[in-house]
Parts: sequence; structure tokens; C-alpha cells
Amino acid sequence: MAVISVLAAGTRGDAQPPAMLCRELARRGHEVRFIAQREFADMIEGSDVSLKPLPGNLHAELSSPDAQKFFNGSGNPLTFLRWFYDVGKKFGAQLTPAMVDFTAGSDIVVGTGLADYFSNLMARVHKTKAAHAYMQPAVPTRAFPCALISVPPFDMPGWLNKLEARIYFEAAWLGARPIAKIAHEILRLPPPSWRVPILEELHRGQPFLMAYSEAFLPRPKDWPDHVEVTGFWFRDTPASWQPPGDLVRFINAGPPPIYAGIGSMVMKDPEATVNMVLEAVARNNARAVIAEGWSGYKPGKLPDNIYAVDSIPHDWLLPQMAASIHHGGAGTTGASLRAGIPQIVVPFVGDQPFWGLQVEKRGVGPRRIPHKSLTAAQLSEAIAKVLNDRAMRKRAAAMGERVRGENGLKRAADLIEERLRT
Repeated sequence: MAVISVLAAGTRGDAQPPAMLCRELARRGHEVRFIAQREFADMIEGSDVSLKPLPGNLHAELSSPDAQKFFNGSGNPLTFLRWFYDVGKKFGAQLTPAMVDFTAGSDIVVGTGLADYFSNLMARVHKTKAAHAYMQPAVPTRAFPCALISVPPFDMPGWLNKLEARIYFEAAWLGARPIAKIAHEILRLPPPSWRVPILEELHRGQPFLMAYSEAFLPRPKDWPDHVEVTGFWFRDTPASWQPPGDLVRFINAGPPPIYAGIGSMVMKDPEATVNMVLEAVARNNARAVIAEGWSGYKPGKLPDNIYAVDSIPHDWLLPQMAASIHHGGAGTTGASLRAGIPQIVVPFVGDQPFWGLQVEKRGVGPRRIPHKSLTAAQLSEAIAKVLNDRAMRKRAAAMGERVRGENGLKRAADLIEERLRT
């Protein structure tokens, strides 16, 4: 059996799918190291996966004023870039020695999302293999716009879709290269190339795993063979887990509620957003389960039609919901698709507008509502749509059957084992 290191960085939504991949690989008998922040240790509890905790507190950094302004669509971009560089410089100096130590002896290093750059770097240091995984369709294509930028996407001519993605990667590498240079200096390596790493690794034929559903977003025909769409990497709640009794009673006390949650988004005024949700739900005489996430806001006394939770497993909760309202992260989008329910996407940044566009195009949700322009009236109209549009509900249910028929973790683990044999 092999020694496999899986790197993850970012929010809970960034870390949970790689953690599930670790569990699947460990189940097959491999020695698996999950290299992520300590706050995600609960994701691998009860498995043979070992956690290698990274230093730093990303949640605290994301809560800084400069970061919050960016996430809310305001603030000076140059100020954000300076913040990004300062944080990256600090984290790069802390992470690099830890990464070297944690990946020593690995037969393959699998980089995911924000941590992907370190996969090739560690493979180079230890003279081993690398693979790359993303929760979004990160590879440039003519088929759809770049999935990784926060500019609200729209359909463009094929050549412009692909050009947009290449421009994004060039610009991102221009900003990230000074941070990568710090890691190279620590490792006593030559300065990083000016060429974009992800595009270079694609050219070399390294394996790329896209952890989302091909039933929801078909694989582009212009992707090379070594780019695979595996299906979502879902987390299944253990059979021994029991939900809060009062939540079960709330769900059973009336028609299916709506789920509302923003995942790990840090908001300037979470109370205002929650109040808009409450008003929109009330306008439709509906019920709702509201999740807190990283917003930090704990609602006080709530009306009888609302139930507030800190965190509840999506695979248990969402199939019992009438619809979902969320920020458009890949994880919650996938969980809503799997549950077969319509979804209302309220995107903030990154890939969220892209997923909102795909939800709209597939007819499993209404038009996305950017968070910075969200109003109770807009949300109320969207709720009425997902509750009453029978054709939309039928499409969502059919999509759920297709997504549940996929096994993304098995496919991804098979591909990593195939890479180990080559």
C-alpha cells in the first residue's frame, strides 16, 4: 500500500471534500495524511487517516476588515491585494517547513484548491508524484466562463470563455508568485517560473480531478484526457449520529421547511441578512431552518416558523427540506443537487456566481441574487418560485436521482491508484 498526502487549505467547504477522499483512500488500506488546519480534525474522526495540522488561523485572517470589504463587494482592490500578499507571506513562511515535514516519504502528493501549488513543490522536493484536484471546473475551456472569478458570469463565445480563464490564471499567478518565491527561498530552490503552474502541469499531462457532477455540468470536449470529472466528494453522516429531537419535531410539525445557510462566508452585517430571510419566509407563509456558519450571528427569539442551528449534516437535513438558500459554494450546491431540491443561490465571491449561473441554466433554481444587492422582496419572489414551480421541482428531483447515482470518491480514488502505478 502507498503513502498518500492530501493537502487542503481554506474554509470548511474547501477542506471537507479532500477529507472524504482521505477516508476513502484509507479504507482501501493506504497510509493517508490529511494536511489541513486543526479545526477540521472532526472530518476524519473514526478513520485511519492521520491529521497533520497546519499552522495559522485562517478564520481570523478572513475576519479582518480588508478581507470583509472584499467579500462584501466593496473596498479598494489594491488594499485587498496588499492584505492578500501580507497574509500569503506570513502563511507561506509558516506552511512551507510544515509541508516538507508532513509530506516526507509520500508516494504521491495530492494538492487541492488553494493548496494545490504545494503539491508539485513537495513532489519536487521529495522526488515523488503529484496529482491535482479542484471542486470547480478549474481548467480553461471554450464550453463555459471561468469558474473561479467573482465577476458575475454570463455566457460568452467559446474563444472568449477560454481567454477569460487564461487571463485569470495569469493575473492570479502574477499576484501569487511573490509568495511562492518565499517558499522557494526557504527550500533553497531557484525562483519560481513566470509560467502559470496549473497551465504548465496541464501541458505535462499530470492528472487533474474535478470533484463535481458531470450530470449537472457536462465535461467539456476540449479538455485533455488526463482531466477527469469524478462526481462530488460527499460526506455521509455515520449511522450512529442522532439529530436533535426538537429539530426532528420541528420538521415533522408542518410542511417541509426551507434551509438557509451561508456556509463559511464572513458578512459585514449578518443580522441584516438573517432579517431579510425571516421577512421573505414570512411573506410566503413558509417555514425555515437557518444555519449560522461563520457569520457569528446568533438570532435571539425567533418566530415559531423558524428553527436555528449551528451546524447539521447536509445529507441528513436537505432531503427533508422544500428548497435551499445558500451562498453557492460547491459543497452546498452539490448537497442540494443530491437532495433533489430547488435552490436559491446568493453568491458572494469566487466560484459562487458560476455555480449560481449553472443552477439557473439547468432549471433547478431561479436567477441568482448577488448578496450585495439582496433584498427581502427579491428573496420572497425567489422563494415563491421554488415552492410553487412544479416543473422546476420535477427537474431538481430528476437531477437528484442522477447525482445520487454517481460515486465521485470511488472514481477519484481509482484514478489516484492508477497514477501510483504509472
